[in-house]
Amino acid sequence: MKSPHRRLSRQEQQRQTRDRLLDTAETLFAEGGINATSLRSLCESAGFSQGAFYSNFAGKEDLLLSVLQRHIEHEAELLLDLAKEATDDTLDDALEKLASRLAQISQDTRWSLLAIELQLQARRDTQFAAQCADTRKASYAALASVLDLLKARFALDFRIPSVQLAISLYALWSGLVLCGPVDNTLPRDQVLLIFLKGLIEP
Repeated sequence: MKSPHRRLSRQEQQRQTRDRLLDTAETLFAEGGINATSLRSLCESAGFSQGAFYSNFAGKEDLLLSVLQRHIEHEAELLLDLAKEATDDTLDDALEKLASRLAQISQDTRWSLLAIELQLQARRDTQFAAQCADTRKASYAALASVLDLLKARFALDFRIPSVQLAISLYALWSGLVLCGPVDNTLPRDQVLLIFLKGLIEP
């Protein structure tokens, strides 16, 4: 005899609602942008009322920040795992894996569009830009942590502080995302790899 399904707690139900709203927003924001996505259409697509939305988010911009923060945390975990797995790698192998992963992220259409949407919205709205600052700092710190792990593992010296290196690497990555593929140029992973190697002391 099958045991009855356990009823979800209120906290679990709210978490599911939040996750579904985030998933829906990720799709709609990437497809049409934050300004073209109405709150009503977002809630209808997710299958919730606007009341359920406001129980989880202050507004669309808060939702956009939450979507990007969730993605940043996920990617940070993957990058940290790559760095931790570098125990048996040579320095070149470890740097190639990091550059390759960053290049893969830039080729993820949905993530690329969301990253661009964040930058555009921050340009349009100074208040949103201020809210964005913490999200940006979190992404820089996560990438700097990866670089610090590699620095310790291979006894490296960077030409600039790891946080500054992370910011510069993120800026290069963002530029590659905005430019998109360009004929007769180096692949993105090679560009990122050359940049990284150039900021490591010989």
